[in-house]
Amino acid sequence: MNEELDALEIKVSYLELKFDELNEVIVEQQKDMKKMKAQIEALEKKVLDLEEESGQDRPNRKPPHY
Repeated sequence: MNEELDALEIKVSYLELKFDELNEVIVEQQKDMKKMKAQIEALEKKVLDLEEESGQDRPNRKPPHY
């Protein structure tokens, strides 16, 4: 009985360690996603600003080399 309890405690300790490691990965990914979202929003704003500056709608067509 004692050996079974020890084995379960070892498994739980291992799972807790893995849980903490995975949680750290998720937190880092969330930070990265937030940063990328901000970059995308900034790029979208730049594109809109450039379109407004040009004063004309650019046609959505392929470049001449196609």
